[in-house]
Amino acid sequence: MSPVHLVFVVLLLAVVPALTSDPPVVDLGYALHQATVSSENSSYLTFPNIRYAAPPLGSLRFSVPHPPLYNRSAGIQNGAYGKICPQGTPIWSNATLATSPPGPTESEDCLFLDVTVSKTTFEKGGAAVIIWLHGGGYIMRSKAVGGSPIGILDRSAEHAEGAVFVAVNYRLGAFGWMSGPLFQESGTPNAGLLDQRRAFEWVQKYIHLFGGDRNSVTVMGESAGAGSILHHITAYGGRQGPGKLPFQQAIVQSPSIHNPTKSPVLEDQLTRSFLDAAGVVTLNEAKTLSSEVLQMANKEVIASSAFGLYKFQPTVDGDYITDILGISLLRGEFDPTISVISAHNSNEGFVYTDPSATNSSALETYLRILFPLIKSEILTYISTVLYPAIYDGSQPYTTPFSRLDLLISEMMIGCNSRFISTAKGNQSWNYMFSVPPGHHGADVPYTFFDGTFNDPVTNATVAEMMQRFLVAFVSGGDPNAFLGADGLEGFPRYGEEARVLNFNESFVDVREDTMKNSRCDWWQLGLYL
Repeated sequence: MSPVHLVFVVLLLAVVPALTSDPPVVDLGYALHQATVSSENSSYLTFPNIRYAAPPLGSLRFSVPHPPLYNRSAGIQNGAYGKICPQGTPIWSNATLATSPPGPTESEDCLFLDVTVSKTTFEKGGAAVIIWLHGGGYIMRSKAVGGSPIGILDRSAEHAEGAVFVAVNYRLGAFGWMSGPLFQESGTPNAGLLDQRRAFEWVQKYIHLFGGDRNSVTVMGESAGAGSILHHITAYGGRQGPGKLPFQQAIVQSPSIHNPTKSPVLEDQLTRSFLDAAGVVTLNEAKTLSSEVLQMANKEVIASSAFGLYKFQPTVDGDYITDILGISLLRGEFDPTISVISAHNSNEGFVYTDPSATNSSALETYLRILFPLIKSEILTYISTVLYPAIYDGSQPYTTPFSRLDLLISEMMIGCNSRFISTAKGNQSWNYMFSVPPGHHGADVPYTFFDGTFNDPVTNATVAEMMQRFLVAFVSGGDPNAFLGADGLEGFPRYGEEARVLNFNESFVDVREDTMKNSRCDWWQLGLYL
């Protein structure tokens, strides 16, 4: 073979990999990641378990997340390694899980995200981006909650350029949500929020490599994920100024904040309970312990949670969170440029209401557990004026159980949905999910419906309608962008009339938000603290 022919063969071999059908590799600078072709739909690519931050281990425990380590020497990664963050479960929820040792998929080294995108969108670029923050009471679950995003991405591709979907793990329980003077001697409060913020900033820096547009990012979350989003919107009391957040839009589904507090005393009590469970006195000592010891201490603290509560959640730290959410929104201390869809379900509190709440004293007992420092006159006002023990049909409840159910539904979740809407000058879009039984989390399978009926979706038409409104908002900033294409009727702005689009199993209509009431007005004032 002549030298010329040899050179030609070498050059040909060098380009062969580029001509094969192997999934693409994305160069992030600090690492190389190869996609996998979705087993559900071969037209989609998934880049699983991409590190967006350094492992929060050793001295990095309980602190602000650090940039991901330079790891190109590991070669091309395919996401085969990836863990979920340490979990916790209250005894009232699952006694077996509450006391069992950490599972094999749990690790403190858990700050990963997944990217899912169609091959067409990946190649064309410039698509809208959805960042998903999972729920789980700030103590459990992972980026996989909700299931495959392919259903909602398919819906986006019907009328727009498709979308890029990013799902994020963030630290949970004691690892991500401690605060207070004792903790802050050597720890960073609300580290779970800062994990999420770093993931948002990762998207801003790298999402164009996956076909996404950094200037068209919607964060979407349910329950704790949605509550987190509201705290990002109010980050630093709005001091950073308009348009400074690393996203432009938000979909908040049932934003949950379990026991809002701004008490250093209560925060220190929670920190001490964790340190006691770990067998140490200081947080610096805790940082030197084995992961198993810390995970079991976290589980022990969470296991003892009162019925319907989870112990850990975002707390006022004077920096990222300057006040409780309702007050920050009432004062206008947030980024007003963020466009919002806000939602709640028709019976959010049922799953968090103790079945033994069969007499009127249950409400005051619950409030004393929820707010240990509550003043007696405030407790009396809540139990006799806001939620009086009257069961003759004149109130929105007829039993002690449904009375407590309503209080939890409003105070913990539903009112938060209204707070962001009124703060936005009633210019948000709101929906209520009332497909029976309308319990907390029931709209998540509808959000991610993929047409297979392997999830609890009883009406595909309702699911697909919800998805079309959501992806129209993601793609064009208006849920009505696809009107006419599928015979959809309008999704009205919230307005002074507090209009919500009500999704029921057998009909969809517009009605007044049930959260437009004097009880929510009172909860927003924070007088219970």
